[in-house]
Amino acid sequence: MMEPYQILASAVIIQAVKDYRKALRFVKHHPPDLDIDLQQHAPQQHARRDQVIKNENERDAIEHFFRSGWFAMLSNLDGELLLKKVCEMEEG
Repeated sequence: MMEPYQILASAVIIQAVKDYRKALRFVKHHPPDLDIDLQQHAPQQHARRDQVIKNENERDAIEHFFRSGWFAMLSNLDGELLLKKVCEMEEG
């Protein structure tokens, strides 16, 4: 039987994977339009750009987490390998 701290650690990692997949999907389907002139476009384009930036930041933060010492304390998994596997799942 798992200890309560192990259950919590697993839940943190599972949620991070879910959030990472969600961010990857969003960025894949909404690539950033770096040429957009926000001064001349509708508010919905501003909102879309904000969402792209939010999801890119989320993706980057979760990648940092999986490569961190904190992740290593929570799990004996290889964070880099986990990132690779999740990316492969989203590409397939």
